[in-house]
Amino acid sequence: MAGKPDRKTILITGAAGALGSALSREFALRSFNTIMLDNNLKGLESAWDSIVSAGLEEPFLHPMDLATSGVEQFDQLLAAIDSEFERLDGLIHCAASFKGLRLSHQLPPTQWLEQIQVNLNAAWLLSVTLLPILKKSSKSFLCFLLEDMEKMKSGYWGAYGVSKQALMTLVHQLAAECVTSPVQVIGINPGPFASPLRSEAYHTEDPQSLADPVIVAEKIIDAVWNDAGHSELILDLTQD
Repeated sequence: MAGKPDRKTILITGAAGALGSALSREFALRSFNTIMLDNNLKGLESAWDSIVSAGLEEPFLHPMDLATSGVEQFDQLLAAIDSEFERLDGLIHCAASFKGLRLSHQLPPTQWLEQIQVNLNAAWLLSVTLLPILKKSSKSFLCFLLEDMEKMKSGYWGAYGVSKQALMTLVHQLAAECVTSPVQVIGINPGPFASPLRSEAYHTEDPQSLADPVIVAEKIIDAVWNDAGHSELILDLTQD
């Protein structure tokens, strides 16, 4: 990494995905130091090329597999961000693992463990590891992407549904613990948008009928940055 310490710094997980890459592009457009984290190196490089070819602020790529990374890898990431930027102004958890709807007893144990690891355990560990540097900023945010939580209680959603329910509890816990700090914790239900992950659950759905990830990214930025300081802990963008 070789960033510009005078600029705001944002870290986005799942940055090679539909929403993660859209958020990365929008933050680059706003001249942030944008750190893009994903296990998909080819996808990261493709997103990087798209951003740079548009003449936007060059993002920083950080390939990492959240399914296998642990304390040591996250500590190394913290040290790298602290060394290059001295602070972190925002962390958005876009990374998610989901292999489609199925009965609980038909879900392979390895998939259950991977989805809980990526969607919940890694999100917790990365958040608490980076909290000290988030607190160095005069105003920062820690954002978790949620879902339609009532839908997550229904059958067939498996580990993905369980992890999202647990993630909402984590949002409440971290918000209570950060109430006197400069870190604003927020959970966001972005609503339906076109993405490969959604197509795993809705095979016959026409992607053209769904929101463009860029539009959703703009709404999220309005929520976590432009309007930072709002009172809602859980925001449902489908209610806009």
